Amino acid sequence: YKNHMKLQNKNIVITGAADGIGYALANRINQESPNSLSLIDINESVVSVADSLHADSYTVDVSDENVFQEVLNQIIDKNKSIDLFCSNAGIQQFGTLETSTDDWQKNWDVNVMSHIHASKVLIPHMQEQKSGYLLLTVSAAGLLNMPGALAYATTKHAAMGLAENLAIMYGNDGIKVSTLCPQLVDTNMIRSAKELPENHPLLKDGVLSADTVADEAVKGINEEKFLILPHKDVAKYIQGKAFDYDAWIEAVRKLVP
Repeated sequence: YKNHMKLQNKNIVITGAADGIGYALANRINQESPNSLSLIDINESVVSVADSLHADSYTVDVSDENVFQEVLNQIIDKNKSIDLFCSNAGIQQFGTLETSTDDWQKNWDVNVMSHIHASKVLIPHMQEQKSGYLLLTVSAAGLLNMPGALAYATTKHAAMGLAENLAIMYGNDGIKVSTLCPQLVDTNMIRSAKELPENHPLLKDGVLSADTVADEAVKGINEEKFLILPHKDVAKYIQGKAFDYDAWIEAVRKLVP
């Protein structure tokens, strides 16, 4: 007997929904006939994205605790529940020691704290309704690492630890957690990454389309899997890392240009 989360007739919220993986998730989830779809982004283009899907839109910065939580409470009031929350907003930044303290804080606020701001509203709400689902877009950088992107890799590791902790703490309350951990995805995020040389090792596992990642996400949610790995090789890499940390660090070090 396998648990099965169906998205039909559910109230669903997606952050970072204006483009990239969030937009692909909105499109894909919309095909499952949800009861309501609410799209959140800092970028005002989320309004036209939502209009095209007959969804609600909210232009808000997920790192702004009070405003973000207010919006989540509005969505709960309007639709009576949030059944699936896709905490997808994130920022990727290349750079190592030159990353400023302000930029570190920005990475921390969006890639970690936004999930926590949401959880403070959603976990009690989901405990009360005895069900609920959180999907965090973490990225393989949260499991493996990412040379040349110090703040991104570090905050994504923190997001992974947070997701594990939420799954452990609240699983008995009927709350499910999944983490979406792709490697490279064809979005504006990587198109703007001038730092990715043509022979970059990540490229050998392929750049997946955002639509493929969204398909994998829905499949993973249906199967209630904690770890959703659109790039299948990632499972093997994590095992290699855990099996021999020193050898893994040596191997990744070789990838540094």
